[in-house]
Amino acid sequence: MSNIQLNIGNMQKSRSLTKDLADSLRAQILDGNLNAGDKLPSSKDIEEAAGVSRTVVRESIAVLQAEGLVVSRQGVGVFVAERVNNKLFSIDEKEFSCIHDAIKILELRMAVEIEMAGMAAANRSETQMKEIERALKAVDTKLKAGLDGQKEDFDFHLAIANASGNHYFTRFIEFIGSGVIPARELITKHNDVFAQKEFYDKICNEHTSIADAIKKQDVKAAKKAAGAHLGNSRDRHSLLVETYATK
Repeated sequence: MSNIQLNIGNMQKSRSLTKDLADSLRAQILDGNLNAGDKLPSSKDIEEAAGVSRTVVRESIAVLQAEGLVVSRQGVGVFVAERVNNKLFSIDEKEFSCIHDAIKILELRMAVEIEMAGMAAANRSETQMKEIERALKAVDTKLKAGLDGQKEDFDFHLAIANASGNHYFTRFIEFIGSGVIPARELITKHNDVFAQKEFYDKICNEHTSIADAIKKQDVKAAKKAAGAHLGNSRDRHSLLVETYATK
């Protein structure tokens, strides 16, 4: 494996091994452990070092190719691109916990996920619908138990992305990662403005509306439900800003 270090071993509970491996490989390139023109280790070597499947390796390499970090030479291997852009678009994890940034990220998501939900309604298979329903049940169970259910919520949005028929939606959701779900404590810690149970119940209802529309393959209703869910989330965060700005 040359001198590169992949820090994702034993991370089988991660919400996205593909994202973790891509992040680790990207760091090796941007930190200079892999230089322009260097050949990446073989897929088999990366599988063994990272403890992931061949599919995860292939998808992670595809992410880096889309970013222009690596190039594939048929029959030869994958190489670090000659010109690596060190100014890749990214969202820092700290931005997810800032209420003002959470609002802006929600607005970014609205621009993508409304169309994503509509495409999921148009293109989903029965198997994909079952996965959406499984994810819906899992997040609802957590929320109704008073738990934040962020991983389960992420899985729900990812299942919709997978059902869209456009793998770039899946990659977008995986890229945003935990930022898909604004930190719950941004809302729940302000119990003078929002009651936790009411807040969680609203999220459950909004999710159900999206899933129901996708199941009925009602494109217009799916877009409307996704827009309402993200818009309501944005409005809840905006209300906190307005409330405490006047105190």
